[in-house]
Amino acid sequence: MVKKRPAIFLDRDGVLNIPKIKNGKSFAPTNIIDFKLYPFVSSLCRKLKKKYLLIVVTNQPDLKKGKLKIDQLNLMHIKLKKKINYDKLYYCSSLSLKSKFKKPNPGMLLKSINEYNIDTNKSFLIGDRWSDIEAGKKINCKTIFINRNYKEKKPKDVDFIVKSFKKAVETIYNDKH
Repeated sequence: MVKKRPAIFLDRDGVLNIPKIKNGKSFAPTNIIDFKLYPFVSSLCRKLKKKYLLIVVTNQPDLKKGKLKIDQLNLMHIKLKKKINYDKLYYCSSLSLKSKFKKPNPGMLLKSINEYNIDTNKSFLIGDRWSDIEAGKKINCKTIFINRNYKEKKPKDVDFIVKSFKKAVETIYNDKH
């Protein structure tokens, strides 16, 4: 039997890269020029990669809304791959909350668990929105909420609350599971 592996499930916008903030709400960049990673993300992901798979799971509804072109999204993901060398990236462009892949639904996470034989008991999800945390809870991994103080509802049931990606990584390495 193949040994199960631990993973870090990473939301993209607001966790790895800096979103646009309008009226206290977070919006994903719509072009490669505006796609900038938070400081230290590359080095922190290299540290995580020594022990964990890195799986990026991101909702990208702007594709369906016509605000984001597929070539720009692909350029962002190529840049992200060069910067953090993730193992797999999944995105969902659906506008429907009924889509099994759109967070808070766990479809992207479940797909990666099956593809990579992930041990969710030894895995973490890092997100900056309630929908990220809810998706993580549905697969029974530990959840870390980066509270960026957006003007929107906060997750109700979260394992850890931090202020930055750096603090999220410190939390993972300090957790004894």
